[in-house]
Amino acid sequence: MPKVTYTDEVDARFGIPWTEDLKYDKGELVCALSEEEIDRLTIEDPERAETLTRLLMDQPGSEKEDPIQWGWTLPGWRRIMERFNKDKIHVIMGGNRSSKTYFATRMLVHLAQAIPEAEIRSMHVSEERSISDSQRYVWENLPARYKRSKKKSANHSLQYNQKNGFNAGKAILPPTDPSAERGSTIYFNNYRQYMADPQIFEGWAAHVIHADEEIPEAIFSSLLARLTDFKGRLILTFTTLQGWTPLINSLLKGAETVRTRYSELLQRELPVEQISTNWPDCRIHYFWTQDSPFVDGQELVRTYSKQPLETKLARLYGIPSKSFEGRFPKFTRETNVVEHERIPFIADPSINATRYFICDPGGSKPWVAIWVGVMEDGRMYIYREFPDSTMGPWALPHVNGAGKSVGKPGPGQKPLGWGYIDYKTHFEDLEGGEDIFERIVDPRMGSATVRTKEGESNIINTMSNLGFVFRAAPGVDIEAGIAKINDALSWDDTEPMTEKNTPKLFVSDRCENTITSMIEYSGQSRTEHFKDFIDCIRYLMVSGPEHITNAKLAVSGGGSY
Repeated sequence: MPKVTYTDEVDARFGIPWTEDLKYDKGELVCALSEEEIDRLTIEDPERAETLTRLLMDQPGSEKEDPIQWGWTLPGWRRIMERFNKDKIHVIMGGNRSSKTYFATRMLVHLAQAIPEAEIRSMHVSEERSISDSQRYVWENLPARYKRSKKKSANHSLQYNQKNGFNAGKAILPPTDPSAERGSTIYFNNYRQYMADPQIFEGWAAHVIHADEEIPEAIFSSLLARLTDFKGRLILTFTTLQGWTPLINSLLKGAETVRTRYSELLQRELPVEQISTNWPDCRIHYFWTQDSPFVDGQELVRTYSKQPLETKLARLYGIPSKSFEGRFPKFTRETNVVEHERIPFIADPSINATRYFICDPGGSKPWVAIWVGVMEDGRMYIYREFPDSTMGPWALPHVNGAGKSVGKPGPGQKPLGWGYIDYKTHFEDLEGGEDIFERIVDPRMGSATVRTKEGESNIINTMSNLGFVFRAAPGVDIEAGIAKINDALSWDDTEPMTEKNTPKLFVSDRCENTITSMIEYSGQSRTEHFKDFIDCIRYLMVSGPEHITNAKLAVSGGGSY
């Protein structure tokens, strides 16, 4: 009996690195170089030329015999291979037909051969999708010698047909280790099985699990527990068509981007590799459709080139951009979130911006506040928030029993026990003496009567007496305020962003609670937990924020501060 092999002990590398010297033409691998380039390559780099010649002659036939050993591996694949043993969770979010599923399937088959008696799980949305996608890909990537051998014996079984997939929903490969009693097993499961009976995912262990298409949040933690025995790995592959779902939010919120790449189509840097901050040992990889040699990626790029930005991000780059039910469809991290140090008046303090402070006082909850700088060209930057991420998320995604996306309180809502002086002192400490043109407050809470030692008062009067002067925001209908926010986010995202074609509202990447609220706010309930930061932005918008020059300030007499 072979000793137990742990997944992190195995070399995850397979195949032949892709070279731009070659390309696919109608399914046939051909040289991508001109005759002149080949002649020059032969003289300048004979080793590379020899390799190219050998691959052209040997690879096509060899790949049919053994797709794993002799198939091409793309640069994005190689990056995952190099990190496969270092990270427990690999999330691959790719554009349409970007090779994400193809790579994951080849990794499963590779590990099934490299690990004696490996326990492997391949999962999809339904049994039908498992048969048509997952099982078909596994069959196509098995070495031809396995398919030619006896399909069933005491230690392996590879009975497959296109209609029903693998017999009994599993493929048992021939043993690769002489001491093994059986070959490695690939089991095929689906999410519907779990939703019908969660116990079906208990009591087994796996070296690697591949879940194709977005996995329900309830299954995610269950699968991680199945990897403990073998120090296993979880591979998630999907195209993010529904935006920032609860699972996506959990994986990506606050993620650290470690590799970017410039998109000519979108004319901006996009993330290629990220590290999750919420899940240890989790790395996120983005596959671009245009990089796949297995499809006409350029044709797909042309197909989606005039679609809205969120569609292009999801369909071509695998990048989620908005909540499925969000009220601000134009707001995306890629467009509206700015590195704090790149905000113009932060990067260059000499640049004049008119600064506003907007506050939504809470009852038992902490007060919520944002700081906004308005530029001369009308662009607005939310550059500070309270509570910020150091106090924990203000709210978390959650769907209530009525099916409404209302969120739930996060640790940022924990009561502080502060009084008026505490808030005034803290806010002024955060500002560090910066010039605040105007302070705006929730008109309802700001004017509500409260009892003090001196008698009845309200927040506006009490804070004014402390030297912290508020102006009540206009009592405008909520929907009117939402419309003004969407106006500030509006731009033609089918065309490149320019000085004229640009949204007016941006958020510092340090303001994570504001960002999450913009993405998640659904407006489905007046008690929605993402509402507080949105209220602050509404109060700003209905108050008519503008850039105030020194000359104008002298005429008007200045703001309320």
